[in-house]
Amino acid sequence: MSAETVIISPRKRKQLAAFLATLPEAAALKLFAALELDRAAGGEALPHDELLGDLRAWLIERGVAPPPRRPDAMRIFFKPFEDFFIGDHDGEKRTARIARTSLAPIWHLMMTEKATGAAEVAAGALDDALRVGGKTKKLERAMFLAAEAGLARLFDEVQADPAARAALVDALGGQAVFDDLEEIRRLLTGIEYFKTLQAMAPDASPSLNEEQLYDLRTLFSSAHKQSPAIATYILLALKGRLERPWRALAAYYNLVRGGDDERLEGAEEAVAALPESLFGDLEALARGLERDGAGLLDAHAAMVRTNYFADFADGLAKEAEKAGDDVFLNRVEACRGVAAVAFERFAEQALAVLRQTTPARSGGGSSRLAARRPDYAAALSPAAVDDATAAAVLIESAPATARRLNADPGYTSSIAQDASDGLETFAADLVVEIRAAEGDARKAARRMFDQILKIAAPLLDRDVVDQLRDRATAAAVAV
Repeated sequence: MSAETVIISPRKRKQLAAFLATLPEAAALKLFAALELDRAAGGEALPHDELLGDLRAWLIERGVAPPPRRPDAMRIFFKPFEDFFIGDHDGEKRTARIARTSLAPIWHLMMTEKATGAAEVAAGALDDALRVGGKTKKLERAMFLAAEAGLARLFDEVQADPAARAALVDALGGQAVFDDLEEIRRLLTGIEYFKTLQAMAPDASPSLNEEQLYDLRTLFSSAHKQSPAIATYILLALKGRLERPWRALAAYYNLVRGGDDERLEGAEEAVAALPESLFGDLEALARGLERDGAGLLDAHAAMVRTNYFADFADGLAKEAEKAGDDVFLNRVEACRGVAAVAFERFAEQALAVLRQTTPARSGGGSSRLAARRPDYAAALSPAAVDDATAAAVLIESAPATARRLNADPGYTSSIAQDASDGLETFAADLVVEIRAAEGDARKAARRMFDQILKIAAPLLDRDVVDQLRDRATAAAVAV
């Protein structure tokens, strides 16, 4: 295979950004690390520099890795919930997923709503203390207590008055933001537990060691006595706390197989929420691929999403296999089956894209081709070349991706063969057209040849590409 520098268009960047916005922030950080590792290893299938640049800007924009900034009341208020943050909602609201796009309208409402007036006063006092370098611990606590009481009062009011509820939804900018605010209201009752978890496990930890697992057990059991719901959220926070969310499954197995721990009696439902949430994430990723396969192909996004799904599935499977958990392994395989069918659809769509970029017309004319021959009169647009190149990259990697999804690579291998054969034949026919044509027609044929060779490069051996290029160069000067 020959690979040239892959270019991603502004349109593709925008489409990819829409996908990044749906990822949990820990997953986005993991994707960033994976792209850097692939680039360091010499990977040529992706436009690393452009993807890393866009991803870096996306992370900074959402405060995941910002330049050093002075803390303020808003940042302090939302920090305990950071392990639940995602860029934006993709579809309906899911438990323990709060959109960063919701934070600004939520804070604005809290600072202006009568019911949360005490929280606004406390936040102002905290900001004043931060500006002068004063003590802030008591002021932070006062802000959280005031916010908890104010939001409880606000939700009591809107639950009793449908019109007031509708007005609140409108003021926040939509139902999704309202749902996020309601979840934050519930989370406020466990602020100290979330702070303890964040101190116990640094952000993006690779996994929890034995001491941390023991501390987690203690923290969980303590929270469960106060609120089973908050105890559940502590475990769900691990998905965002760890570098790789599927590593949280190991904490689940530690809790359920840790011997006779009287502290965990009656906590089975809360503990089980963690694997259910993880498999809910995996199933959502699989169904997302299934939906994407029913629409227009975005090859760049399809590759990124499929590879992330495969990473997630592999991670869960390894943890379940270590624990000897065949039930969960079967669930992973079921999700892989859905994703595999969707990916085969991506490969079919990619082949259709390539065929659209090899236009043909009836035989005859100046060339010696009697059958249908390349129609090079109109050059392919840059967007079409970009789409087709991405499609070729997807097809080239399709058999390996199919194996990662535990699917038979035979079907995608046949697609890859059809694609490479078709592009090589079309390029060879263009060489004949270049030789037979003259003047502007020859220039047009050579222009399309160069475009086709760029598209075909991921699928053809370098020797084949070089031979075709040499033949076209010779044909272009033939008399």
